[in-house]
Amino acid sequence: MRPFSIYVHVPFCATRCGYCDFNTYTATDLGNQVQRDTFDQVLISEIQLAAHELGSDRRPVETVFFGGGTPTMLSGKALVAILAAIEQKFGFAPNAEITTEANPDSVDQTKLDQLRAGGFTRVSFGVQSASPLVLKTLDRTHTAGAAAAAIEMALAAGFEHISADLIMATPGETDQDLRDSVDLVTVAGVDHVSAYTLI
Repeated sequence: MRPFSIYVHVPFCATRCGYCDFNTYTATDLGNQVQRDTFDQVLISEIQLAAHELGSDRRPVETVFFGGGTPTMLSGKALVAILAAIEQKFGFAPNAEITTEANPDSVDQTKLDQLRAGGFTRVSFGVQSASPLVLKTLDRTHTAGAAAAAIEMALAAGFEHISADLIMATPGETDQDLRDSVDLVTVAGVDHVSAYTLI
């Protein structure tokens, strides 16, 4: 049978980064249309509907990816509840990879501990750069220090797989800025780096 995976989209962001083309919304964008504190219940209803529609075609899930937006704008409890609903309705294949994206300033030790205990096996941090100038240009709200600290907390929570996204060729970025960014994430202990340009 073909591998089966589930993508969970959480569209919330604290602020909108100028380069982002994804379907994301800040609190002021949404007004009262979508409530972040009940969004997990909406997603759980979607999971139940998908399972019903697939019927006997359901098969164990090999990968789950929570993307966004910033999934970790939701509470750890909410993210674990969504994951539990997927497991209940579909089941997980042995050694399933369960990933959530996160911004360095959207997690703390408690949340990362909750996610790891709740079944998440991998976290992917949107580090983007170690350069304050590049981070400002990209409208990022975290610092290089916050990125390193978030990776350290994920390791302390027991995550064996940690990924970091880096953006290259931002206007004003130097070769040394990029070297510093690569050094930041590799020294911090990630086991995967995704590097991409704005185009």
